[in-house]
Amino acid sequence: MSLALVALLAAGCARGAAQPPVEPQPAAETGTAPAAAEDSTSAGVDGTAYYVDTAQSQASYAVDETFLGQRLDVTAVGRTSALSGAIVLQDGVIQPSTVEVDLTTLRSDQSRRDNQVQRVLDTRNHPKAVFRIQGAEGDPVLTEGQEVPIRLTGTMTIKGVDRPLTFEGTAKLTGGVLTLTAQTTFAMTDFGVDPPNIANFVAVEDEVTVSVTFVGQAQS
Repeated sequence: MSLALVALLAAGCARGAAQPPVEPQPAAETGTAPAAAEDSTSAGVDGTAYYVDTAQSQASYAVDETFLGQRLDVTAVGRTSALSGAIVLQDGVIQPSTVEVDLTTLRSDQSRRDNQVQRVLDTRNHPKAVFRIQGAEGDPVLTEGQEVPIRLTGTMTIKGVDRPLTFEGTAKLTGGVLTLTAQTTFAMTDFGVDPPNIANFVAVEDEVTVSVTFVGQAQS
């Protein structure tokens, strides 16, 4: 998961301010990635790959807005289901895996905010956020039907910048389906992303929370 997610993932901007237009991007087709779609996710790794089901998966960002330096009690939220990749399990233990999020498909409730997100993330040159999973702390074993607390560690790439990142959440394996929900918080500036700010009038906080729901179907 670009779980990727995430937001990736930065945030939005002022209501009513004129913003540079961004060409709309087509939404990704929903459904489960075909088993034939080989990538680096499972290359050279023994085990079972659980390929993302975009119809059931989602990545989102949440960031607080400010007005004249004061908190607005408004949280901007953007979402996308355009995830790709897989999580690999061997004997119930998460192996090195890769999950990507198509940032060009992030949408909130305001098109102006979405335009700002595309601009600050430079999605024309860096359309995807990539999370390369190293593993789960303590190597917890996922057993059939049991929800397990999990801390995924790895490297997140946003706007061409790599940073170590940890997602915390839960994972559950049921009937050939892996469901993982996780969340992380980080500073946009850590990835070279400047939080949108219009003349110190309306801006967003540097801290962003990224949440991912990953649902994967087993492919051996």
